[in-house]
Amino acid sequence: EASRACRAFMGTIVAPDATTRTEGDLLLVSISLPSLRKAGELDLQLAPDRLELTAPGYHLVQPLAQRVRDSEATAKFDKKKRVLTVTLPIVSLDDSNAAAAAAEVEAAEAAKAASDAHLLRAEKEEEAAEAAAARSSPLPEPDAPD
Repeated sequence: EASRACRAFMGTIVAPDATTRTEGDLLLVSISLPSLRKAGELDLQLAPDRLELTAPGYHLVQPLAQRVRDSEATAKFDKKKRVLTVTLPIVSLDDSNAAAAAAEVEAAEAAKAASDAHLLRAEKEEEAAEAAAARSSPLPEPDAPD
């Protein structure tokens, strides 16, 4: 979609200058956009490992050196300097461990649900087999008088 958006702009498409720095637990990406008039003209897409910007005359795909919590990012466009600064919280080791632990719990729950479903299916098949056997077996002979 971004490449279609780029082709829609008239003129040359360039990758803007971008610098990345870390401040504490934040990753800051500053992007120079000298011909951009207002922030409303740009489209910014974020992912935990990359940033993608599309604007008239610009297209940038910036891999990020550290994983970030993209849903908590903020962006500010300085109209005077014509610089977009994107602030992204870095995923900490604790966050990574918590995410890994949550994924393990989710996998264990999914495995248990699959196992439960398999057992239930086996029980139903066994009951169906017993019912079918009962329907097809001959009735017991009545006791003969002595």
